Amino acid sequence: MRPPRTADPLPAPSQLAADVAVVGGGPVGCVAALAFARAGARVCLIDAAQSSRLAGEWLHPTAAGALAELGVELPAAGVEHAPGRGFAIFPKGCEPIVLPYVDGELGIGCQHHLLVGALRNAIAARPEIAVLSGCRAVEVARGRVTAVTVDRARTVRVAAETIVGADGRQSVVRQALGYSGAARPVSYMVGVLIEPSALPFAEYGNVLLGGPGPVLAFRVGPNRARVCIDVPADRVAWVRNPTELLAAYRPTLPAALADAIADALAAEPPSVAANQLLRRRRYGRAGVALVGDAVGHCHPLCAVGMSVGFLDAVTLAGSRSVEEYAAARRLAGRVPELLSTGLYDLFARTDAGSTELRDAVYHLWRTSAAARRDTMRLLAVRETRRCALGVTFARLLAAASRRVVAGVFDRPLSRTVATVAGFGSWAGWFARESLTDRAR
Repeated sequence: MRPPRTADPLPAPSQLAADVAVVGGGPVGCVAALAFARAGARVCLIDAAQSSRLAGEWLHPTAAGALAELGVELPAAGVEHAPGRGFAIFPKGCEPIVLPYVDGELGIGCQHHLLVGALRNAIAARPEIAVLSGCRAVEVARGRVTAVTVDRARTVRVAAETIVGADGRQSVVRQALGYSGAARPVSYMVGVLIEPSALPFAEYGNVLLGGPGPVLAFRVGPNRARVCIDVPADRVAWVRNPTELLAAYRPTLPAALADAIADALAAEPPSVAANQLLRRRRYGRAGVALVGDAVGHCHPLCAVGMSVGFLDAVTLAGSRSVEEYAAARRLAGRVPELLSTGLYDLFARTDAGSTELRDAVYHLWRTSAAARRDTMRLLAVRETRRCALGVTFARLLAAASRRVVAGVFDRPLSRTVATVAGFGSWAGWFARESLTDRAR
């Protein structure tokens, strides 16, 4: 009998020393490295091979501003991108609702790999940052990270006072802290690239509703646009069957956009990602911190992921301790998560209460400039106070209730009862989430 095979022994590790070791070389990890370097720290960035999965490509003005403050400006760097003025919402069978960013601010659409490339170029110009390319962390302890190359030919041990986990959803640093990484599956995202001429509003993120799931389409450059199709978890077969996928969504899409998606699906397989929910509750302790998706993640419909991650990184670099950072972000990072989860559920659910609430949202957006402004300040992560979200939610619930009362004689009693029960469900959700936060 052949003896069982054992793993090849690792070579003797080489040693590096830094003030900060950042695990993960995606956009948030790169921003963390740049922010710490700007603060005067010696940084080691541990960067595994880049993932090919569908990832963030929309930067709210908050995130674009964070990049500019770090000296990363995509126009100056010659990186293909497109400005974004806000969002255009397309309710089923209704005229679109345009929600511009406040005070003329601009977001940025950029292909993920081009954004990472621009950040890497900025890092290369900073002598305070050493990069371990093609290395993945295999062991993390306070004050030390052990990394190996993909072929296991080299082992590097990095000693650092602060360790930053920017290594995404399957974070090794999070696991080392003993935090649960069990996320709740939400849906799947199918992504294709198309010609931007097919977009209804070329300078906005187009959110098309009324299909099996929301569709988000936006420019990522002068000649390219990204389309992200949200596929319900119980319809995963559509991910592997472009014909069925398109047939399910075509009735709610403009003809030009549907045809462009069909051409893209016929030309090559789409990019696919799983959408998951992991609440942002734990940020690290005692010299080991988490940022971005390693903290938690939510549905990408509102595109807050990179903005929140960049703010995590900048706040951490400016904090005196991991505990100070965690206290600050625990408050500010929760509102974007609640907004993303709430809006996605509101757009996706079909119960009577959600339908009435959704119609009230549309009405408020159409008729109130203040409501549009408040929504976009929350969405762009300019406003992160819990009370601001609470006021917006209460205003929405009140408006929906008035609409139901006004039409009580025009609908069956059973419908009214179901609607009121739905309102109670939404109010209970918001109350539970807020109480849970305060109890932590």
